[in-house]
Amino acid sequence: MQKIKFTKKALWQAAVTGIGTVAVIVLCISQKMGIGQSYQGLSVNGQLVGYTASQTNIKEVFQAAKRELYQESGQRQHMDYEWEILSDRKPFQELLSKDELKQNLKGILKETILQEKERVYTVAIDEYRANFVSLSDVLEFLNQVKAPEDLEGEYSAKIFPQEQEHISGIRKAELVPKKKTEARVQEGGVLSGVSAAIFQEISYKVENPEDKGYQSGILDMEFVEKIEVYENYVTAEEISTVAEEVIEVTKEKESNKIYVVESGDCLSVIAMDHDTSVASIVGLNHLSNADAIRDGQELIIAVPEPDLKLRVTKGEVYEEEYAAEPVIQENGSWYTTKEVVHREGTMGHRERNDIVVYENGMETSREMKRENIMVASEPAVIERGTVIPPTYIKPVRGGRFTSGYGRRWGRLHKGVDWACPVGTTVYASCGGTVIQASYSGGYGNNVVISHPDGRLTRYAHNSKLLVRVGQKVEQGEPIAKSGNTGRSTGPHVHFELYVNGAAVNPLKYIGN
Repeated sequence: MQKIKFTKKALWQAAVTGIGTVAVIVLCISQKMGIGQSYQGLSVNGQLVGYTASQTNIKEVFQAAKRELYQESGQRQHMDYEWEILSDRKPFQELLSKDELKQNLKGILKETILQEKERVYTVAIDEYRANFVSLSDVLEFLNQVKAPEDLEGEYSAKIFPQEQEHISGIRKAELVPKKKTEARVQEGGVLSGVSAAIFQEISYKVENPEDKGYQSGILDMEFVEKIEVYENYVTAEEISTVAEEVIEVTKEKESNKIYVVESGDCLSVIAMDHDTSVASIVGLNHLSNADAIRDGQELIIAVPEPDLKLRVTKGEVYEEEYAAEPVIQENGSWYTTKEVVHREGTMGHRERNDIVVYENGMETSREMKRENIMVASEPAVIERGTVIPPTYIKPVRGGRFTSGYGRRWGRLHKGVDWACPVGTTVYASCGGTVIQASYSGGYGNNVVISHPDGRLTRYAHNSKLLVRVGQKVEQGEPIAKSGNTGRSTGPHVHFELYVNGAAVNPLKYIGN
């Protein structure tokens, strides 16, 4: 068997290697170095704080670091940072103790400390924000906003906790009615502790004992927008004063709203109703002109409005002349366009109690609650038809409009013309009975139809007639083929309409 010889150098290297291995094992056991086991790293704002054992509670390290920074400065610190936990298994990674990690973290957090801020109460109304030093300032701010409409101080602002449990720390502000102080009758019959509005109401009831149901004065008062209040920290420059914010929140600012066009709308009326101009609506919606709107179209309208609006419901009592609703006698044999007044109505006089809603001083609704008739109005008696009158359509599809109704070449052109190829179908503009279907002088081959409303229509210069006298036709039914017969300057359809025996402009009736 071969003998192995150990030199002094070999023995020394072996000893050193053994000591190193033992040292590494000790470091790993003491969590000073990782040799492949899991550990975690901490990064703040992209900067590595260090690596530490996986069981170290990073959240506790953060709390301890911020608490010590606060104790060292004696002031609350406000920091702006983002942190991230890293994980790795790279061998022989130096690991920091919990205290070492905290010290490194403090050094980095110091760099994130923001300018010193003060605790405030922020009022949020949609996009509007204002910061006040106390809740009493918030209440004063809201009370000053409603003061111009609440001269008697019948309502006051109050702050409530938010109802939704998941919204922590956010409160809501509303107006609530103050408790009405009971009237106390003193010597001499003077009422004390009563607002002017209540005094007026009591006086009215004393003078009018038969009337028990009138409502007058302010019945309700509320802010239109939702108001939220929450604690915040801001710089001194961001803190508001009550006076300046009352001006800011009640100042009218332009805000865009959507208006849906209804039948019969025109831009001038829309602009007047929304306190803006036609030019503004045309520009915001890129319209070609003021008439380029259609039913159902959505228009952007710039409306001047404040950030916070007040809605006030009032009871109003006043006298007025009035006319009773007419008595309508329906006639099933008349068209709705016909009515006959059998008796003229008379004006009456009444006292009325209205419930009126105002938003920022502008009336938005009015409803009569009660009335007291002083002089009765005699209603008018009107007989009115119930039958929907017939409608009229263009007698040819397509065609080029070439001549309108009116004076032409020294005489009256009684109808309108559409140029079209010979043989184009001509349709009945309205249902009725054919009373003429023949050649007639300058009209050439023409058709005349009598309609249920007493009107007549004529279709002239046809190449062929498709109906006969006495025939009943429906609206849109073919009655002829267009042509160039009679006194004509070229193939076209000549169309006339007669009302009470006189020719009228057909274009005023087509489609109506």
